[in-house]
Amino acid sequence: MRWRFGRTVLAGIAMLALLASAPAVRAQIGESPGTPDIPATTPRTTTGDLTPLEIEALRGRTQPGLESGASPFGNAPSLPGAIDPDHYRVGAGDVLMLQMWGRVSRTQTLEVGPEGVLLLPGAGTFKVDGMPLSQVRREIIERMKREFRGVNMDVQLVRPRQFRIYLTGQVRNPGPTSVMGGSRIRDVLVTAMLADNASRRRIEILHRDGTREIADLDRFGLTGRSDADPWLQDGDVVNVPVMTDYIYADGAVARPGRYELGPADSLLTLFQISGDPTPAADAERALLIRWRQPFQPESLWFRLDEVYSRRTNPVLREGDRLYVYYIPQYHLQHEASILGEVARPGVYPISEGRHKLSDLVSSAGGFLPGADLSAIRVQRRTNAAAQKDPDLDRMLRLSRNEMSPSEYAALQTKLANLKEEYRVDWNRLVANKQELDLLLRDGDIVRVERLVSSVRVDGEVNRPGVMQYVQGQTVEDYVRAAGGYTNRAWKDKVRVSRSVTGQTLYAKNVKTLDPGDLVWIPEKPERDLGRNIAAVLIALAQVATIVIAIDSVNN
Repeated sequence: MRWRFGRTVLAGIAMLALLASAPAVRAQIGESPGTPDIPATTPRTTTGDLTPLEIEALRGRTQPGLESGASPFGNAPSLPGAIDPDHYRVGAGDVLMLQMWGRVSRTQTLEVGPEGVLLLPGAGTFKVDGMPLSQVRREIIERMKREFRGVNMDVQLVRPRQFRIYLTGQVRNPGPTSVMGGSRIRDVLVTAMLADNASRRRIEILHRDGTREIADLDRFGLTGRSDADPWLQDGDVVNVPVMTDYIYADGAVARPGRYELGPADSLLTLFQISGDPTPAADAERALLIRWRQPFQPESLWFRLDEVYSRRTNPVLREGDRLYVYYIPQYHLQHEASILGEVARPGVYPISEGRHKLSDLVSSAGGFLPGADLSAIRVQRRTNAAAQKDPDLDRMLRLSRNEMSPSEYAALQTKLANLKEEYRVDWNRLVANKQELDLLLRDGDIVRVERLVSSVRVDGEVNRPGVMQYVQGQTVEDYVRAAGGYTNRAWKDKVRVSRSVTGQTLYAKNVKTLDPGDLVWIPEKPERDLGRNIAAVLIALAQVATIVIAIDSVNN
């Protein structure tokens, strides 16, 4: 009886001591004495199981020297994403946290030992190496609930382990490397680590238990298929073979080109890795070229919906080629531009063979008052067929002396065809619209310049410059307005550059000038009297030689 009374007294003293120490405990974990008790549904932490650093981390605080967001259980590398507990395999070095709240409040850190064994306080040990995290969580909770009835529990992974794998094959630095738990093959094999001839679709992963997986980096990167990017496990051997087999996709697909043949690739796989058909693809016909023998191709025609419904989805072989055809003239819109002295310059849609220059001018709102209607320029895209003319290439490599007169004329014609620039006199076009109204082509650029009401006179005149245009005046009239010829003027070689056509003509062949024309008076060449006398003597000597030769023959 006395023993029971004494035990009751001791229990009362212990309870009083616990109540008296509560403010100190609250102060140690960062609470004020007036902070209300945490509800029973919230995990409560005691200081006997955790270090102060862990306590502060659990309360959402950061210790000095610990970066925001860093783990209080070690500086582990950043995770590639949230860990899937059904896929994550627990191993030696993983750190777990057991939390209990309710009748008993406790937080306990649990680390998996080097042998893959986990020690549970009060519940013994059990081997967890290679088990999924979700299964380890269930096992821990089941075992601990046998010891603590009516207590809420949860288990979390707080620090993934680091382990070694081994890289072999076509990698730049083969050998062991450290990775973090929860890593996939794509987290390790970045592009810079692979050799130029390395396969990206047949990477072999050998696990310690003898099982084998194939990683397909291209399929994962191009389609997002996570099953093509396996999880890594402790001691894995990753072998990267040489890339040898190829398949091809061309035409109306998003990423046409050459691709490595992957394991069990089908026609649908090739569509997926090439980005699928574009909206311009002809859904009614596509072609797969296959090879029965090295020199025996066979053709398989199909509809696109047959592939995506898997009615036509053959397994691909090395060298297979996919051709997806375009819908003819899909969303094809021809355009022409008009710039300069028009009311609304810009780009306008046209129909080749139907719209003419007058239609474009009308769409642009007509000409401004200052437009030069006598010299409207139409620039057309260079003729691609003429650029590839082998005969033109041959003549361009010849000098003028190496060409016959007919070849030189043909060269001038071909070069003029390459230029593809026209000058239009609008007044003449209006007078003869049926004949002169130019049919527009896609990419034509029409330029309407401002009217230049002047003529320029330059060269050997006393006052070269720009003269006011006067209708009907001749070249000589403008030369007189420029002060007349200088003593060095070569009057027989005066030239006129026409602003409308761009041609250069002798002044004697030009009756009247147009606005913007250029009159050029060249300088008379210097005469060397001694050189001229020598040339005359040589000519006389040659004549005398011929006369003597004739006399000798007659005698």
